[in-house]
Amino acid sequence: MSKAILVNYNFTPSWLLESDYDYLIYDRSDSNEYLKDFPQERIIKTSNFGNVDYDKLTYLYENYDTLPDVFLWGKTNLFKYITPEEFEQVKNNQTFTPLLTQNHKNYSDEYGVVCYYQDGIYYERNNSWYTTQLPARIKTYGEFASLFHLPNPAYLPFAPGGNYILTKETVQKYGRDIYDKMRSLLPYTQNPAEAHYCERSYYNLWRQ
Repeated sequence: MSKAILVNYNFTPSWLLESDYDYLIYDRSDSNEYLKDFPQERIIKTSNFGNVDYDKLTYLYENYDTLPDVFLWGKTNLFKYITPEEFEQVKNNQTFTPLLTQNHKNYSDEYGVVCYYQDGIYYERNNSWYTTQLPARIKTYGEFASLFHLPNPAYLPFAPGGNYILTKETVQKYGRDIYDKMRSLLPYTQNPAEAHYCERSYYNLWRQ
């Protein structure tokens, strides 16, 4: 039975009830109704701050020494980001795997290419566009990247939604403090820009 660590917000992930996952859900929903039919011992109630990345990083930090060898790490609404058919093809992977649909469209505007797919991963123009719409103590992705010694390319490769198959070996390429440092940037508001920096950093962090 595979392990799944997932964060839930105002969603009922019925697919999990039909799966063979040994799952743990961090639930930051506004009501307990969404998960009322789920085994309550598999649910950790959390406050809705720092976006889902706060809970995801908390799991890595708090369980660093006892991580499963391989585990699904992401959101309960996984199939917003990858089709069930695509997931079926990779769900048993035993190596680091970004989970994202390949049914994609490239997009350009008057300034050039906005986003594209290459070698199975999504690339987005790295201009921190979302910081104009969100609270941000760190004003650009470039500033964030420098804090963690990460690349700051013109286009960032990442899995939208931040869903991955992770391995203990992949996570432990870094000390646990890096995950604590990342999450410490987040809990000042519900949806900080820093959470979106985290989402965009995982692929470059772990593929190195």
